[in-house]
Amino acid sequence: MSSRSRETFNLDFIRQNPDLVRGALSNRQLDPILVDTVLRLDETQQEEELALVAEEIPNIPAPDVPIGRDWTESVVIKTVGERPKFGFTPLDHVDLGEELDIIDMRRVEQISGPHFSFFKNEAATLEMSLMFYAFSKLTRRGFRGMLPPVMIKEETEWGCGYDGRKDIRGGNRYSLSDDGLVLITSSEHSVIPIHGGEVLDPTKLPLQYVNYSQCFRREPNIYGRDLRGLLRVHNFNKVEMNVFTAPNFETSDNMCLGLLAIEEEIMQELGLPYQVVKSCTGDLPRPNRRMYDINTWFPGQDYYRETHSCSNCGDYQARRLNIRVEVDGKLEFVHTLNATAVADRVLLAILENNQQADHSITIPQVLWPYTGFQEIRKP
Repeated sequence: MSSRSRETFNLDFIRQNPDLVRGALSNRQLDPILVDTVLRLDETQQEEELALVAEEIPNIPAPDVPIGRDWTESVVIKTVGERPKFGFTPLDHVDLGEELDIIDMRRVEQISGPHFSFFKNEAATLEMSLMFYAFSKLTRRGFRGMLPPVMIKEETEWGCGYDGRKDIRGGNRYSLSDDGLVLITSSEHSVIPIHGGEVLDPTKLPLQYVNYSQCFRREPNIYGRDLRGLLRVHNFNKVEMNVFTAPNFETSDNMCLGLLAIEEEIMQELGLPYQVVKSCTGDLPRPNRRMYDINTWFPGQDYYRETHSCSNCGDYQARRLNIRVEVDGKLEFVHTLNATAVADRVLLAILENNQQADHSITIPQVLWPYTGFQEIRKP
């Protein structure tokens, strides 16, 4: 694990490209004066203060990332699949779930409050089937299966490039301050650090992991949108891919497209209509060089909603975590990537897209071996 005194950003890059970094900060809706502060501290060798300021600089977006203020200015690059045509007014997942007795909004609010999910009966089976379908699909492709811890050290969270005090994307975490721990918002945060401080074998790259975990977020408090139903909840299930690649952008960007292709394959096997979105600069999390989202059609809401993301973080996380590989006799920081396989929202999309006139739900055929049933009907 790296110490916070470690160089958290490539200072040589800032020295040689100050205008580029200033522009990147502006495009991310951040103050470019950070660059001038870093250069001033660098000239006087005030190392401790320099490290604190440098860690506030996010990753530099790839040149082809669209410039925009926030998620509303991200760019749809592909639309796939036919939206279902109903001869009736479709229900959303809340009304469907309550009518079929597979989602219990009343009792979960009584137990835990708003923005929690309570899947039961066939929905509980469907949820676990969906997770295992994705997990087993990826392990069959050579991804290494992981069931990581859901609590990590604050230092580990920092090493992944997220800091709740400075980064709004990191500010949605739950902290256990008495123990110096945080609950993970994604399994990325406990899987990427497993190689902290290591020099990886270049012949073993790429290292590919598929992880199942529960995730914990203060989503509604941060985003203030998608509040109807279970689209933004405080904890949810997720299967995620994490990859370590050789340290060059051609390799890691190609891997990013490969992970996106896996996400699309899953969506097509499930028969869900979706869009692929190229996230703009204002929507990139701090560690990301680039990010693609998949937004899935929710007929009960008459809208595409985010169900997946796929990100290339370059060497941003590896630099903090000190994960390196030898290239031509020189140690360099590896590149890291993360991508959603499935999460709870995919189950919600299945319910809404596969509803019938009598409000029963047909199950995608690819899940039949896991569920043991082909439809959900009223009890």
